[in-house]
Amino acid sequence: MSLKDLPESLRNSREFRRVYERGRRYTTSYFNAFIMRTDLPEPRFGLTVTRKVGNAVIRYRCKRRLRQIVSGFFRDLRSAPTPVPSFDLVLNVRSSLPGADFNEIDQAFRTMMERVLRVTSTGEGKPGKAADRVD
Repeated sequence: MSLKDLPESLRNSREFRRVYERGRRYTTSYFNAFIMRTDLPEPRFGLTVTRKVGNAVIRYRCKRRLRQIVSGFFRDLRSAPTPVPSFDLVLNVRSSLPGADFNEIDQAFRTMMERVLRVTSTGEGKPGKAADRVD
């Protein structure tokens, strides 16, 4: 994983709150994703892991795993012939993620992102509070 493969980070609580309030929520077994379309040149990414998930070591392991998955996904997305859509993405880790297999988490993320990109590119669905179950 390289830092250049990761999208730019959401930096402060105001940016996270904007995505929570205006974005669309997608739910998987391992995380909740909030996605909001933007006019920025590049996608941005944020990650939250609460103490409910586990101690500091477990929370950090969850962050590393998700960063690696997101990095790989965006590396593949940038190498595709179609332009990368611009959006803000926030992932909230659920308590089932620490015990999950890496490949299961990766597959859940990719399935969710395929759906998100389809909705984002076609303009289907309205941004808002709707929650979509992706599993």
